[in-house]
Amino acid sequence: MTDTVRGNLKIMGTTSSAGGSFQNVGITGECRFTGNVDCVKFGLTGNSEIDGSLKAEEVKLTGECGVRGRIDALSVKGRGELTSDSGIRAERLSFEGHIGVKEDCEVGEFRLTGVVEIGGLLSGDQLDIGLIGCSRAGDVGGGKIRIKRSKGYLLMKMVKPSQEARFEGRTIEGDFVELEHVAAETVRGGNVIIGPGCEIKTVEYRESLEIHKSAKVLRQVKL
Repeated sequence: MTDTVRGNLKIMGTTSSAGGSFQNVGITGECRFTGNVDCVKFGLTGNSEIDGSLKAEEVKLTGECGVRGRIDALSVKGRGELTSDSGIRAERLSFEGHIGVKEDCEVGEFRLTGVVEIGGLLSGDQLDIGLIGCSRAGDVGGGKIRIKRSKGYLLMKMVKPSQEARFEGRTIEGDFVELEHVAAETVRGGNVIIGPGCEIKTVEYRESLEIHKSAKVLRQVKL
């Protein structure tokens, strides 16, 4: 990135933009980009739609952001709703709310409280998901994986008794895996903890395995 040839884009209110290359993008309100957005910092308070891809060192949002292409960033954080029709690649992601990706989501450190829907692979060195609603991914792979109901779910359950918080995936594989209220065909790891509310067809482990008395595991395999 050559900062000297890039200008800032500041938007207040409701408007549209062709996109392009910028230093910093700041949006307060609503903006639709008809092309790619390439910037150092992308800040949003409100709603934004990007018909192309979003590339930034830092993405920070409060509100809703929908991207038709890929999202490539070093850091993604905020709260609200973030969706991508292609995929997400980031070093760090910390979010409260809903993340929806039709393809793969590759993040070094992934921390989410809320709902996640990944059509392909969710992967990262550290994956920490606090469930508030029904979530899913095609497959999950990483170093340290922890998927549980969040503390906020208990409060939401008091307001909306019918609210469920579960995670569904085909294969979940990591060095350390700790799961609660997860349904999967295969869970594979070094140290594996299968907590309450889990329904797993096959668990494969190398070092240790703990299974809660309320969990359902059809087959255990020591690798």
